[in-house]
Amino acid sequence: MEWERLLSKERFVKHADENEDNYRNDYDTIICSTLFRRLQDKAQMFPLEEDDYVRTRLTHSLEVSAIGKRLGERVFRQLRDQNRDNWFSCHWEKEFSDVLLCAGLVHDIGNPPFGHFGEYAVREWFQAHLKELKLGKKQALELLSPWQIQDLYHFEGNAQSLRLLSRTPYLGRMEGFSLSFAVLAAIIKYPVSSVEMLEGTKGHYRKMGYHWSERSLFEAVNETTGMNGKRHPLSFLLEAADDIAYRTSDLEDAMVKKVLDFSVIIRELERYTQMLENQSGQDVRKCVTSLKELYRQELSSSGRKPELTAVQRWNRLMQETMVTDAANAFVKQYDRIMNGTLEGDLFEGTVSGHIIQAISELSEKYIYTSSAKIKTELFGRRVIDSLLGQFMTAAVKYDTDEPSTFIDQRSMDMISGFYKGMYLEEAKGKPAGDKLYLRILMVTDYISGMTDNYARKLYKELFG
Repeated sequence: MEWERLLSKERFVKHADENEDNYRNDYDTIICSTLFRRLQDKAQMFPLEEDDYVRTRLTHSLEVSAIGKRLGERVFRQLRDQNRDNWFSCHWEKEFSDVLLCAGLVHDIGNPPFGHFGEYAVREWFQAHLKELKLGKKQALELLSPWQIQDLYHFEGNAQSLRLLSRTPYLGRMEGFSLSFAVLAAIIKYPVSSVEMLEGTKGHYRKMGYHWSERSLFEAVNETTGMNGKRHPLSFLLEAADDIAYRTSDLEDAMVKKVLDFSVIIRELERYTQMLENQSGQDVRKCVTSLKELYRQELSSSGRKPELTAVQRWNRLMQETMVTDAANAFVKQYDRIMNGTLEGDLFEGTVSGHIIQAISELSEKYIYTSSAKIKTELFGRRVIDSLLGQFMTAAVKYDTDEPSTFIDQRSMDMISGFYKGMYLEEAKGKPAGDKLYLRILMVTDYISGMTDNYARKLYKELFG
């Protein structure tokens, strides 16, 4: 892979009246969009959270964007100073890091309401109910292709992000945000379709990266950037930025929510270090010791909330360590990344990798299983389940000759013309089976685009 192609400014749709000088850049396009603003009312970890201190998808995305930019700057300088690639000696750092700045803002833009639990809810609804949907005398399963069926069974926020960015009407045009291929490529963490994922024909990816409906876009991005079916190098840095942001912030937010005590954090981190040997164990123990020392400093200063403040300060220290480790790993593994043979992430075998793993185990044990989180997630699952059931049967008959009931018609009236317009534009000239698939996506687009509170409000209005 070559950076001249990897950082392509090419766009899937370019209009005759636009050029590089007058066309709105990716950053402006993103931050001025409705989809980006909606992230302020989507859960990062705790759905329907009333405490405005706790992070939302918007604040998380801003943090990922900032960390991604820092990673890009550091990697660019190291590769330039080490003369690893001639490209870095004749280009600007901003060309490299700004892609990560923008990719960080939109990497979660396709996630449905109620966080990752919402993704599970959508998948499980299709796995349970897709077989019940009918158009005329035929089941939906008979009309959809295997690829289309697997898309629905494996609904994924990453693939949904690519879909919404390329399909959502923007400034009256129906071709999506028309972001540069470099930004789109950076957010494609899994460069495989749902069928390829299941068959294992393109690596061992656990999730899909694009829908059947975006196959032409993916191929255009893949061809233009020269990814050759592999991960874009910047996707490794974006993944690292995401891990850094949410692993450290989860501890802080859980303390604010009072589902995690400082003593538990210390105990679990120390337990993890006991399983390590040699230098790794010593390095991780130093990190834990630094957290205890920060706590002692806060106690002696008589400041408010010494435990929370100590964790906040420690998070900043750990983030710096993680940024350093990720940047160094990218440079060290540069050749494997550029030829597409690196599997795994940038934290393997590093101190940061152990800290992230320790936090992950702690989170699974105390945060993700907390009643405060589970209760709202189970409510969210009921909301999504009910909304999908209400709108999907109506959408199956929409834009066909099949007779619709009065209730089906009123249900379709509820779906925003925004999403119906997306469907009608995309369905032009398509055969019946493909149109059915796109109508089903119309509903998932509508629901995944909702904020947590709007989904809750609509559920209460419809079902009491």
